[in-house]
Amino acid sequence: MEKDTRPRLSLKAGALKKAGAKKRKKQRPKTNAAPKQKRLPKSGEDSQTSADSRLIAFNILDAIIGRQQMLEAAFANSEGFKELEARDKGLVRLIVATCLRRHGQLSALLQRMISDQTAAPVQLVLKIGLTQLLFLDLSQHAATDTAVELVKKIGFERQSGLVNAVLRRTIREKEVLRTKTTPADNLSKDLRASWQKNWGTEQTAAIAELAAQTPPLDITGTGDVAALALKLEGSPLTQQTIRCSFDGDIRNMPDYDAGNWWVQDAAAALPVHLMGDVGGKNIWDLCAAPGGKTAQLIAKGATVTAVDKEAARIERLRANLKRLNMQAAIKTADILDDAFGRTAKQQNIDMILLDAPCSATGTIRRRPDILVRAERPELASLQEIQIQMLKNCLSWLKPEGSVLYATCSLEPEEGEEVVSAILQYGLGRTLPFSAAELGPFAPALTPEGWARILPNCLAESNLNSDAARLGNDGFFIARLAPSAA
Repeated sequence: MEKDTRPRLSLKAGALKKAGAKKRKKQRPKTNAAPKQKRLPKSGEDSQTSADSRLIAFNILDAIIGRQQMLEAAFANSEGFKELEARDKGLVRLIVATCLRRHGQLSALLQRMISDQTAAPVQLVLKIGLTQLLFLDLSQHAATDTAVELVKKIGFERQSGLVNAVLRRTIREKEVLRTKTTPADNLSKDLRASWQKNWGTEQTAAIAELAAQTPPLDITGTGDVAALALKLEGSPLTQQTIRCSFDGDIRNMPDYDAGNWWVQDAAAALPVHLMGDVGGKNIWDLCAAPGGKTAQLIAKGATVTAVDKEAARIERLRANLKRLNMQAAIKTADILDDAFGRTAKQQNIDMILLDAPCSATGTIRRRPDILVRAERPELASLQEIQIQMLKNCLSWLKPEGSVLYATCSLEPEEGEEVVSAILQYGLGRTLPFSAAELGPFAPALTPEGWARILPNCLAESNLNSDAARLGNDGFFIARLAPSAA
């Protein structure tokens, strides 16, 4: 892979430069050349301003789009973001997430207004400005003024006139510009073609529309769901999910420290629900981190062994269970390892929950960085891993045991094709779901007895509520038993 030598911007560093770059003779900078950047104020030298927030948002977006960092990693690596006040953190998160969710639309609109030769950092500043003007309806003057200030701070002062002109034009033509693109433009050509082929043009448009919106906050809790919903000022959505409108720091919500609930999308909570009565049973949750499904199983009375391959993810799982005052046997292991398999076969496992690693295309609205990936995941390789994982799981069960297989993917290669391969090889058999089991997700029931959950499933269900219209994550879920059982 070619080494990334592009300049990185920092609120603390204060200078834009390339590592190891040789000194050059003074000359008038070209359009795409970055002149020497003025020193930026170090953290703590003055109060955090709205311009600082935009600069931090710029740096995070540059890390995600330009250097292909994961969303969570980009935020975790931003020292400037950590030092912001809560309100400013919320603004940065909103700008970053919306810019990613609408990135295709923003790019399409900018093509109408600027040259392709405009420097990438300047284009990113413009996208931040357009995000605020077209999709967040923040102050028009603030969006324009901070963008002009931002483009100067990052070393492109000569382009400040261009930024000002484009954003003022956007203000004048706002309503017309909004009609020039649709949320489907945010999907890559490959992804849009795949979804249109598999789910149809109308469904793809509906999924894209939901993916462009801020997702709701879904909560899974212990005890009385109705009482907890009242305390959290949310709405009971399903038997296990409360949908809330809270958009601040969840640690400030009631009962957070008491450990009575955790964040989990309604569709992500469904697999454990479909496992039925697990009380007293020996359940293994594989690829378990960050632990939402593990917590569900414990809350339902199961004896749980939680397994994940990555030590960092295991630590996150431990921390989450500690807050919830829950205990499980926790193992850091690769479930494709032969030694692990020999151990698992001796454990008298009643049921296995396999939430397999996948492309995660069903979680795009929560993971909008997926939309700006330069390359799509290699589905054939992921499918091979998923088939092997499911094959292993079926061989570790008691004869009367079962596996709940799930992926948060909208790709048939990571759902229907995996289970079809297992059935074709004679390694397992389907234990079909019923519409009654799926409840509000009944529209997802397939003729084979699997659940193909599209993001607009709840929106099209019989719940008929504003909360349901906000949709859900996309999932594929199937229940299988060993073929010899």
